[in-house]
Amino acid sequence: MPNGEAVIEVKNLGRLFRKDWALRDMNLEIKKGELFCIAGPDGSGKTTLIQSICAILDPSTGSVKVDGFDTVRDASKITSRIGYMSQAYSLYEDLTVEENLEFFARIRKVPEEVFVERKRRLLEFSGLHPFLQRRTRHLSGGMQKKLALCCNLVHEPDILVLDEPTLGVDPLSRRHLWRMIEDYHSKGRTIVMSTSYMDEAKRCQRLAFLLEGRLLACDSPQAIGDLEEVFLKHIKRVKLKRKPPFPAKVSEGDTIRVEGLKKSFDGFTAVDGISFSVRRGEVFGFVGPNGSGKTTTIRILCGIIPPSGGSVEVAGVDVVRKPAQVKGKIGYMSQKFSLYLDLTVEENIDFFGSVYGVGSKTLEERKGWVLEAAGLLGREKTLTKEVSGAVRQRLALGCSLLHSPDVLFLDEPTSGIDPASRKAFWEIIGLLAGTGTTVFVTTHYLSEVEACTRVAFLHQGRVLALDEPARLKAVYNTGSLEEVFLRLMERGA
Repeated sequence: MPNGEAVIEVKNLGRLFRKDWALRDMNLEIKKGELFCIAGPDGSGKTTLIQSICAILDPSTGSVKVDGFDTVRDASKITSRIGYMSQAYSLYEDLTVEENLEFFARIRKVPEEVFVERKRRLLEFSGLHPFLQRRTRHLSGGMQKKLALCCNLVHEPDILVLDEPTLGVDPLSRRHLWRMIEDYHSKGRTIVMSTSYMDEAKRCQRLAFLLEGRLLACDSPQAIGDLEEVFLKHIKRVKLKRKPPFPAKVSEGDTIRVEGLKKSFDGFTAVDGISFSVRRGEVFGFVGPNGSGKTTTIRILCGIIPPSGGSVEVAGVDVVRKPAQVKGKIGYMSQKFSLYLDLTVEENIDFFGSVYGVGSKTLEERKGWVLEAAGLLGREKTLTKEVSGAVRQRLALGCSLLHSPDVLFLDEPTSGIDPASRKAFWEIIGLLAGTGTTVFVTTHYLSEVEACTRVAFLHQGRVLALDEPARLKAVYNTGSLEEVFLRLMERGA
């Protein structure tokens, strides 16, 4: 338990980027041995505060002290004492699991005899021992996160700082990561983490809730109340005043038919003979752990990569034989958004409209709806890189819809955004399905799967179950889709 001694002191902290304040008048104390959470919507200043604590960003006003050292004058003393796991990819993908651990141990000057024992314990606890010689690029997203955490624990820092450590990982990997975090905290270590998962914030001893760069509240989760409601209460949500300006589509029949689909890469089977169909106007969830074959399947359905076997039909097009013909009938929003950050909001819309061959009159009508849906009315001339991640996601969604596709493919579209932004995003998905557009979506948020018409659960390239969410919960006698997911993964392992 925290002993009352402040190990991190944030006083009147402000951070200015160009003309915009990312943080203002921030005052915080984090106690030694505390598990402390920084929560808030996208663009609220969480990462800026984390990087200020880690002596990566210098304050524009005020100061930050870590273990008694000032982040400006004593930056090197701070960075040598802490462990910092960023949102960004921090591993060396051409190195193996073992080589990454050895590299981080060397730069942290961990003695060889000490490292041998720590490596053994970390590999055993993280479940990475069977993958010791696997190159990091070939690990699933969840395994990469666990390895990154191990690399930051190899020197056993007294203070561990984690910026959204479970971002983009499946529920099973998230459970493993939390087991590692809580085990390390039980040893009396101080852990500071940010998260957009409200169930994770509740597991911390105290949390700081940020909004628009200011500290809105700082207390125990119990004192702050129901965190999801806090988000929704304080965040301005985009409210659409009109329906999507797309022509209604035929509501009967299938838009996707997949039979015996297979895909192998260098002897590794990513998709292993799966079959399913998706109806017109259906919101179809495609769920599974990192590395289960979700993204590979989507890329095959979109005609981006060829299958190794099986048949695929999307919007009436034989994708195996004529992959180029399906492009104009689908919209695709990948995990790595395809917007051009150095173009303005309007320039991105105009560009994608021209690529899809949308006429100028139609484009102007649809542009207004996209701007409204993204919350960007009046900000058409703003550079895309200057808007928040949640807003960029809605803009990317709008750009993928300009040509009114029959099928919309969304690959983890809400990864890393706050609950209010996720709710707004899914309201748009519901409106689209109402026009007859088929929506094929992958997600790691099992609460989102409740909004799907049907869901397919994947594991190791195979479909383990496919049905309506309510029927799946009834079959497994549980009220939680996350519990259904975990049971299926245990069964399929």
